[in-house]
Amino acid sequence: MKINRVTLFNFSSYVGENTIVLDTHDEQNIILIGGNNGAGKTSFFTAIKLALYGPQCFRFQDKNNRYTARIKELINHDAFLSNNVKAYVEVEIDLPTDRTHTLYTIRREWSFVEKRLHETYSVYKDQQLLADKNLDFFQNYLFSVIPPNLFDFFFFDGEEIGDFFATGNYSTYIKNAVLTLSGYDTFNIIQKFCDSYIGEEGNEDYDQVAKLVEQEEANLFAYMTKSSALESQKQQLTAQLLSAQEEKESLDYQFSRSGGLTAKEQERLEAQRATQERVKGDKAKRIRDFVESMMPLYITKDLAAAAYKQLKDEQFVRQYHTICDLLDAQTIQDVLEQQPNCNTAQVPALAQAISNGIAKKVLPSFPLESFTFIHDLSQEQESQVVSDIVRTQHFAEVEAPQLIKAIAEKKKASQKYEEISKKIREALPSVDAAAYFEKVRLLTERIAAYEDSLENRENQIAELETNIADQKALGERLRKALFAKAKDRTAHEFTARISQVMQRMISDATQEKFHQIESLALEMFNKIIRKENFVQLIELDENFNVNLYKKQVYTTRELLQLANNIGLDALEKRLGSTGLKEAARLLTNNSINELRRYFSEGVVTDQISFQDDIELPLYNRVELNQLSKGEKQVFILSLYWAIIKTSNQAVPFIIDTPFARIDTEHREQISALFFPNISGQVIILSTDEEVVGSYREIIQPHIAHEYLLEYNVEKGCTSVQPGYFKEEKA
Repeated sequence: MKINRVTLFNFSSYVGENTIVLDTHDEQNIILIGGNNGAGKTSFFTAIKLALYGPQCFRFQDKNNRYTARIKELINHDAFLSNNVKAYVEVEIDLPTDRTHTLYTIRREWSFVEKRLHETYSVYKDQQLLADKNLDFFQNYLFSVIPPNLFDFFFFDGEEIGDFFATGNYSTYIKNAVLTLSGYDTFNIIQKFCDSYIGEEGNEDYDQVAKLVEQEEANLFAYMTKSSALESQKQQLTAQLLSAQEEKESLDYQFSRSGGLTAKEQERLEAQRATQERVKGDKAKRIRDFVESMMPLYITKDLAAAAYKQLKDEQFVRQYHTICDLLDAQTIQDVLEQQPNCNTAQVPALAQAISNGIAKKVLPSFPLESFTFIHDLSQEQESQVVSDIVRTQHFAEVEAPQLIKAIAEKKKASQKYEEISKKIREALPSVDAAAYFEKVRLLTERIAAYEDSLENRENQIAELETNIADQKALGERLRKALFAKAKDRTAHEFTARISQVMQRMISDATQEKFHQIESLALEMFNKIIRKENFVQLIELDENFNVNLYKKQVYTTRELLQLANNIGLDALEKRLGSTGLKEAARLLTNNSINELRRYFSEGVVTDQISFQDDIELPLYNRVELNQLSKGEKQVFILSLYWAIIKTSNQAVPFIIDTPFARIDTEHREQISALFFPNISGQVIILSTDEEVVGSYREIIQPHIAHEYLLEYNVEKGCTSVQPGYFKEEKA
C-alpha cells in the first residue's frame, strides 16, 4: 500500500484546501516534510490516520460523544465563522487488489446540521463512488492490509517510541505485528475463539442438569395425576348438578299445573303489582296537583286575565315612582354642576327639563289619578302567580292532553293491579305453597353448592393446566440443555485440542520467522549502534517477549552458585534459551532436564562435574530498561526493520520527530541505513534540528518530494510550501 496524496480542508491549523503529494518511485522512497514545533506536522500525521480509520484512530470502536468532541477540536476555528461550516480530510491510496493496483480516494467530511456535527464517509475506486453496501467490505479489506491494532507500527511519534517497553503489553503489540504481517493472524484468531469458548461459564454440568430433568418429569407426572382426579370429580359434580336442576324443573311444573305459583312466578307477579301500584300513585299525584293548583285558575280564567293585567299595571306604577324618585330635578342638577364646562345659570332649568322628560317617558298609559293598588304581593309571590296565570292560558294546548293521558294510565294501572292481585289471591293455599317453597329452597341450596364446587374444580384444573404447560416447557428446555451439555463435553474437548493445535501451528510457523527477525534486528542494531560487543544475541520467546544478551563466560561453580542464590527460573532467564541450550550441550549431552535437575537438587552425574570449574562461553541478559532512551529507539527501529522485512509487505512508514531521542552519533547511521531501506514509502516529519545538514544530504538521493510547513502566528494558520528549510537555517 502507498499513500499518493493527502488533502486537508479547514483541518486543525490548515485553512482552506491544502494538498500534499506523496507518491514515490524506484529508489526515491522518502517524502521529507519539515516544520517547527506547532507548525502542523502532528495534525498532518493525525489526518492520515483519521481518514483511514475514523473513530478507531482514537481507539474508539464507533462514533460516540467523545469522538465527536475530538473532531470539533480538530476543525479549524475560522471555519466556524462562515455560514456553512465545512471541513474534510482526503487520502488517495494505492492498494493491491487481485494482483493489480487500484487507486482509492477516502474522504471524511464534517459539517453542522442544526448545530450538530455530521460526518460523511465516502470512498472512490478509480474515481467511481463506492455504493454504501460496499463501504464495509472496503473497510474490512483496508483493515486486513494495515489492521487498526497496528496503527502505531506504521504511524508513530519519535517522541514516544522510546517509552515502547514501558508498557506492560508490548509483547502483545509485537505478537499482533508479526502474526498479522506474516499472515499467521488467522491461527491466533482461531486460538482466541477456542480459548474464549472453553473459558465460558455454562449452566450446571451434565449430571446436575440430568437430575433436574428427572425432578421436573416427576413434578409433571404429579400434576397430571392430580388433574385427572379433578376431571373425574368435575364429571361427577356435573351429573349431580344436572339431576338437581331436573328435579327442581319437575317440581316447578307439577306445582304450576296444580294452580300454584312458583317462587319465581310469585316474585315476578309481586314485582308487577308493585309497578302498577307505583304507576297509580304517580298518576294520582299528577291529577291531584292539577286539582289543587291549576283547576281554580282554569275555572276562573277570565278573572285570572283581569288579575294578570292588574298585576302588570301595579308593576308599571311602582317602576314609574322609583325612577322619578331616583332621577328628580335636584339629583340631575347636582350632576350637571360637577361638569367643568356647564353654564351654572342654566343648570336649574335644564335639570328640571331633563327630570320632566324622563318622568314623561316612563309614565304609564293609564291615568294615575284613578289607579288603585289592589294586591300586596312580594316579588316571589307575584312571579309565581303570573307563572300560574300564563299556564292557564296555554293549558288547553299543552297540559290538557297530558292530564287526560295521566287519567287513562291511572285507570289502566288500576285494572292491571286488580288482575294481578286476583291471580295471587286465587293461588294454592298457604300450607301447600309453604311445602313447595321449602322443597325449592333445599333444591336451590343443593344446586348452588354443586355450582360452587364445580367452579372450584374448574379453577383448580385451569391452574393445573398452566402448571403442566409451564412444566412441559421447562422440561423441554432442560432436555435441550442436557443434550447441549452432552455435546459440550465433546465440543470443549475438541475445542481445547484445536486451541493446542493452533498454538503449535503458531509456534511452528513463527520459529523460522523468529530466527529471521532476531538475525535482522541484531544486524541492523549493531550497524547503527556501533558499539563493539554491545548486544550479541536477540531472542523472541514463545510469548513474543524480546530479550537482549551479550556474551559472558561462566564457570560451572559460578552457575551452581547463581542457581542457589537467584533460583533456577531466574538463572534460565539470565542465560536465555540459547545460553541454556549451550550449557546443556557442553555439560549434559543436550539434556536440559538433567541440567535443571542438578541445579535444583545438586546431583552430580557422569556428565556433570561442577567441581572442575569448567569455563563455559554463555550469555548474560541485558535489561531493556537499562538502555538509554536513544538506544531504546535504535533497538525498536531495528526491530521494526526486521519485522517489516520478514513480512514482505509493502506498507508506508511514517515517523514524526524521528531524531527526538537519537544523539548525533546514531543519526548518521539511521539516515544512511534505515530510512532508505525500511519501506518503499517513508514519510519523515522533521523539525529544523533533526533531518538537516549532513543528514539531509545522506538521504537526498532517495527524496521524492520535499515540503515545508510554515505557521503564521498572526493569522493562526499553516501553509504548505514546496521545498525544505533554508540551508543557512540548517
